[in-house]
Amino acid sequence: MAAFMARNDLHDVGIIGPKFTWCNNKSENARILERLDRCLLNSKALNMIQNAVVRHLPRIASDHCPLIIKIIQDKLFHTKQIKFEEVWASFPASKGIVLKSWNKPVKGNDMDIINVKCKRYLKALYYCSRQKLKNFKDSIERLKIEIADIQLEEANGNGMEPEKLILLR
Repeated sequence: MAAFMARNDLHDVGIIGPKFTWCNNKSENARILERLDRCLLNSKALNMIQNAVVRHLPRIASDHCPLIIKIIQDKLFHTKQIKFEEVWASFPASKGIVLKSWNKPVKGNDMDIINVKCKRYLKALYYCSRQKLKNFKDSIERLKIEIADIQLEEANGNGMEPEKLILLR
């Protein structure tokens, strides 16, 4: 691999997060941790993208860590579009929110009326779901941080308590 990288002017980008990207998910002495996944850039790309950073995300549903490369520092401007999310149909209050939004009067031609009503109920569902899912998202983030902390502890070679290994799985 080192010869291939040298021959093709490829360089490993620095990392943030756990140093290992793969685990065989075995226990104790049979457990293997390796850095198999890498992000390589050539010299020209490194000179153009001076702030390239690769982040190793926690292993959650796989034996590999997902990798994210960040090469753009500037904040991009996006137009805000709200799209219907299927989970909204499972909320008991969704039907009432849609009916309330839909029954408000709107003036204009038929297409304008439909567009305004759709935007209205999508926006209402979006804000309702944001509130309902806030606790769920907070729990997910807390668990991701806990997983990352355990994986960092494991990567430092301090040994893993059996309880933490079970928790990690």
